[in-house]
Amino acid sequence: MASLALACALVPCVARGAEGARTLAERMAVSLTDAAAPSPATARELDAFALASDLAPSKLSGSKDVPELWLAQRSIDRDWGLSEDSTYRVVDVPGYKSEGWAMMMSAAVPGTGQLYVGESSGWLFLAAEVLGWTGHYLVHDRAQSLSGDAANYVGDPTDSSSTWSFARYAAVSGSEATQMETLWNHDRDAFYQALATNTQFKDGFKGPDPVATFSTYAGIRQTSQDRFQQVHYLDVALLLNHVAAAFDALRAARAHNLPLQRNMDLKLGGGLSHGQPTFHATLTRRF
Repeated sequence: MASLALACALVPCVARGAEGARTLAERMAVSLTDAAAPSPATARELDAFALASDLAPSKLSGSKDVPELWLAQRSIDRDWGLSEDSTYRVVDVPGYKSEGWAMMMSAAVPGTGQLYVGESSGWLFLAAEVLGWTGHYLVHDRAQSLSGDAANYVGDPTDSSSTWSFARYAAVSGSEATQMETLWNHDRDAFYQALATNTQFKDGFKGPDPVATFSTYAGIRQTSQDRFQQVHYLDVALLLNHVAAAFDALRAARAHNLPLQRNMDLKLGGGLSHGQPTFHATLTRRF
């Protein structure tokens, strides 16, 4: 506006000559400078605010007749709450059973997931688990006992008076049982197993009939190995019981929740809230 007023004032002065125009322009510039200059008190307040403000470190400097201009800015923080589009209601359904929780329970302890849901079939899985572990310990104990009996029947092979000995085998066969000595010193179970399955070493047994003595030992050893095999089968059965119980618990939970889901709806929606995309899900139940 000042420049427009100055231009309007200069138009009539053209007729008066260049000298008059320069004089009038100088007077107008001085008056505008005086009008733009703030009072000393106002300038001191602006300087104090600008120096104390960390948010306005920049300033614009003019000529010596124009005051310095400090730029200030203010930060406004506002906590925006949830919009109506981003809220949803959680509906608690009475009697609802967690399918994942039921499956994990029966995977850990067969039958507990079914009992959690309310099915009595859980007792069958639980009874199978108890019987399986009981059989595991009983059969394993019997296998260990028979394995010990077989070892006691052979005795210490380094003792020539034992049922089987290295010295007797070398005397009868005419060769050293080097491989058997290595097994005896490093793997006793492998030694007894090789002695029971390899008829080559029957010459090391004592008695009037070494073959019959060998057969007796081999029978005891084989019975112990059969019991260990039964333990393995029981372990597999226990694992299958866990897997079957877990999936059956999942089935039971879904069957239990199915009537509850017939009067329930899951509504999905979305939109824009304050320029940001939103998504919401609502679970409703009809009464």
